[in-house]
Amino acid sequence: MRLKKYLVNDMSEALPLIRADLGPDAVILHTEKVRSGIFGLLRRPRLQVMAAVDNDLRDFPQPMPAIDNTIQTMQQELCVLKTKLAQVNKSNTSPEKIDYGANLDNWYRRLLDEGVSVPLARQIINTVADELSHWAIDNPTILNEHLRWQLGRRLPLSTVPSLPSSQAQVFFIVGPTGVGKTTTLAKLAASLAKSFRIKLITTDTFRIGAIFQITTFAEVLGIPIEVAYTPQQLALQVEQNRSDHDLILIDTPGRSPNSDEHIAALAKYLAAIPDKFVHLTLSANAKNEDMQKAVEIFNIMSPSGLIFTKVDETVSLGAAFSLACQTGLPINYITNGQCIPEDIEMSPHEHLINLLLKSNIRHIENKSPIANLTPPHFSWSKNHELQHQLVNS
Repeated sequence: MRLKKYLVNDMSEALPLIRADLGPDAVILHTEKVRSGIFGLLRRPRLQVMAAVDNDLRDFPQPMPAIDNTIQTMQQELCVLKTKLAQVNKSNTSPEKIDYGANLDNWYRRLLDEGVSVPLARQIINTVADELSHWAIDNPTILNEHLRWQLGRRLPLSTVPSLPSSQAQVFFIVGPTGVGKTTTLAKLAASLAKSFRIKLITTDTFRIGAIFQITTFAEVLGIPIEVAYTPQQLALQVEQNRSDHDLILIDTPGRSPNSDEHIAALAKYLAAIPDKFVHLTLSANAKNEDMQKAVEIFNIMSPSGLIFTKVDETVSLGAAFSLACQTGLPINYITNGQCIPEDIEMSPHEHLINLLLKSNIRHIENKSPIANLTPPHFSWSKNHELQHQLVNS
């Protein structure tokens, strides 16, 4: 038996090395997170993996040929029965059945229960079955770690531009009605206003009270705001403010995916700004079919990434996860409560996986770059009316 240890960053780095050194029959015997350096304090933890392969089969009992005709006949009949039984089981198996053993089958059902689409769940389980040995699949620690990595590697990486840059970045917040676009814009602006020069522009001249609502918020926070009534006016305002600000946030009216006329009118505003970043905002508790339709309709605006709101109001994030994987659109922000500006997180990949796997359900601890900006906070007693308006926008 050949044994070999590997010191790697994660399991995805270890598997190719093990296969190259020990071959496809190698098994993983042990994994352990270790630190190196002085007292292990100078470097981040790494993964130590012990793998082995047994090339000497002399210690294993060898099959003996049957010398009795009766035994040979019984063996042949047994093979026939096994073949027929496998065919019967295959014909009676539902389309969603995974025949890779109890552990992977349980994980497959778990992904489906969380709302992950059937094709994506099958792809994940098939990949795990191909990449891990039977021994590793029977090891809960290795299997769980590898599945977590498989989920994470499928999420598109965040593409939010860094701030500041040579000229102001322009962020559009678009999406269907009722998903919380204005509240999300408020959280984003409040989070960044302490460290960057923010400008707000609203094009929501359709909803009653929308201009007053966002204007009141801007005044409380001390952020300048303008109203654009036409695409041409929006283009002029953006051009005039690019050199004096780091980020221009543009609020838009909610548009129903069923209204081609309203979608086309909104698209004209976005077309007036050539260099922009478009966030398609969706509710995490929406049905998968509604999310898919929204992406198809708003695709005319070339969204750059997704924002999922109301994460705290859903019991599963499988639909959001599946949508990001299928469309290739990164999930750049999530919002998970009504507090401004605390309940927003940037590039939430790890927390999304935790929530999907119920590892950290019902609570997301802000560790993102946004959370480190120590933004100003609202006093509920002083701004009760404003908070109420933003929460219900």
